[in-house]
Amino acid sequence: MHRGTVTVASTEFGSNTFFGNGVIVPGGQRLPDDILLGICTIADQKTMRSGSAWFGHPAFELPHREVVEYDAQFTFDPTPWRYTVRIFWELMRFAVPALPAVTVLAWFALVTAWSAVPLPLFLLVALPAATFICGVAFTAFVVVTKWSLLGKVQPAMHPLWSSWASRWDLMCLAWHLSAGPIVSQLDGTLMLNALLRATGVNVGRRVVLGSGFAEDLPDPDMLTFEDGCTVDCLFQAHTFEDRVLKMDRIAIRAGATVGNNAVLLYGADIGAGARVAPQSVVLKHERLQPGLTYAGFPTRPV
Repeated sequence: MHRGTVTVASTEFGSNTFFGNGVIVPGGQRLPDDILLGICTIADQKTMRSGSAWFGHPAFELPHREVVEYDAQFTFDPTPWRYTVRIFWELMRFAVPALPAVTVLAWFALVTAWSAVPLPLFLLVALPAATFICGVAFTAFVVVTKWSLLGKVQPAMHPLWSSWASRWDLMCLAWHLSAGPIVSQLDGTLMLNALLRATGVNVGRRVVLGSGFAEDLPDPDMLTFEDGCTVDCLFQAHTFEDRVLKMDRIAIRAGATVGNNAVLLYGADIGAGARVAPQSVVLKHERLQPGLTYAGFPTRPV
């Protein structure tokens, strides 16, 4: 849409194309084969050629992108056994909605059991208590599931058709659909920080987290927030490049501030007291100097 006019045009993607989160492809683009567009990049068919990688706004070419080689059975040509393992974990997705259903049934059972108490006591004590008990039990089960499926996660690389990547994907879905809506009710409370520590996030004291921070939490073990920092950004502690899941740590040092909708890629390290402006993107393994202010896509000192 531009100046009140909506334009609709055919758009074509080449084979073996990879788009990061938030990529924008304007209508009418015809993109070549074998290209990679990094997070939030805007595609431009006039400059992008086959076999290249691009990032930023305006987009610039990445001349030396890291390419990790795995046996084809783990990436593009899985064996029947790999298919079987993947199908098993995909079928486990159907069990995810069962957890909220069981929790609701337990809530009704508690409410029914306590319904004989006087009405004021029921409304002021029994009903909130039943809701609290079921919410805590529900969230605790999801946290236990995380530690059972993945344990303490370390920086690593896992190919798409590995069992680990399938388990990680299932855990991300379970948190988003099951724990996320409940955890979001804890925004702005100390209970949220305590829960995040239980999942593996390293949270210091007096840390302020933005609204909706824990609705999605795919890589809790990769996050470190030191004392007194303010966090209202998005995290990409993992990427899927060339069908390989790569993950590494992200650290926000003491007293640093990261603005709304800024994006931190894995390996980013925000120095003590530094400030990152809203909508900025911090590159992989980039280290921002303490006490400075950064903005842009990619970031620059301002």
